[in-house]
Amino acid sequence: MGKNEISFSFCIWDFNDISHDEISELLGVKPSKVYIKGERKNPKVNALAKKNGWILDPPGCDNYSSFEDQMNSLLDVIESKIEAFRIICKKYYCEFSCGLYIYVDNDESTPWVHLNSRYNNLIRELNIELDVDIILLADSSNRTD
Repeated sequence: MGKNEISFSFCIWDFNDISHDEISELLGVKPSKVYIKGERKNPKVNALAKKNGWILDPPGCDNYSSFEDQMNSLLDVIESKIEAFRIICKKYYCEFSCGLYIYVDNDESTPWVHLNSRYNNLIRELNIELDVDIILLADSSNRTD
């Protein structure tokens, strides 16, 4: 039986007037993943990206790290470069993307998502959206990413 996972990322979507490399240079951070409009999202899947995307996973964390650790890791990066992120977030659609992969009957507690004042202050300042997906799985063999 699989162990519950949390996937938490900062994403910039739907930009056409700037390249992925220019975003990385402006922010001083390399993305964990990029999507290029019209190209395959993943070598294992035939789905094409509908828009450009620049995704940053929390440094030093994996999908078994707590939501709080993943969030704080990303907030550390964003707060340390707040002026550059302010420029990007003002011009493009930015979001925190959270996927909760919950395996049924694995005797684990459901992962919690707690949005603290540090997070709330930052999203107010930068106008970052939050997208949460909850995925219930019978076992770990059902994961496709």
